[in-house]
Amino acid sequence: MISCRDYQPLLGMHALGRLPETETIALLAHADGCPGCRAELDGLRAVAGALGHADPARVSPPPAPPPWLRESVLTAVGTRHVHRRRRRLAWAGGLVAAAVAVVTLLSGLSGVFNTDRPTVAYGSGGMRVSAELDVRPWGTAVDLSVSGLTTGQRYLVWLENRDGSRIPAGSFTARGMGLTMELSAAVQDDEAVALGLSTVPGGPAVLRAPISR
Repeated sequence: MISCRDYQPLLGMHALGRLPETETIALLAHADGCPGCRAELDGLRAVAGALGHADPARVSPPPAPPPWLRESVLTAVGTRHVHRRRRRLAWAGGLVAAAVAVVTLLSGLSGVFNTDRPTVAYGSGGMRVSAELDVRPWGTAVDLSVSGLTTGQRYLVWLENRDGSRIPAGSFTARGMGLTMELSAAVQDDEAVALGLSTVPGGPAVLRAPISR
């Protein structure tokens, strides 16, 4: 809702005859119902009328700003300029440091992350299993995600070697919402041909999924 505070900046412009017609109509309509704004407008009209009779040549001595004003303005402008410059330099320095950190990090990890890692994908009857294998000095890390398994059942995870033997990679207990975990097996990933799950050591495979390379 428009209030007196919104109209007050327009009072002086109207008194000087500088207010556009559309805003003048709205201002006068407001002033008709607002004694405070109407009184202020009448006072400003009187001042505006007296301005035409003012003679600057008769003002003695000529008005001049106080001597401290120039120094105060220059100091304020200079201080703001320095602060802005410092902020720009700090921002630029931070950006360069961040860029260097990212390049260093990527360079250091380029040998760790392998975008062509062997993968496993299996889905049947609501059961979903996916994995990525990553070679490590001690063997193979297995990033495993499972869902749709029997809740509360303990499963053994293993990698199947080329000769058909099973290399244990760990175990987990299934949860209703699925699980994501990192396991490990003491075998090089290029020697493993499949990933499997079973419920008892050496027992039948609940699933067996080949490793894709």
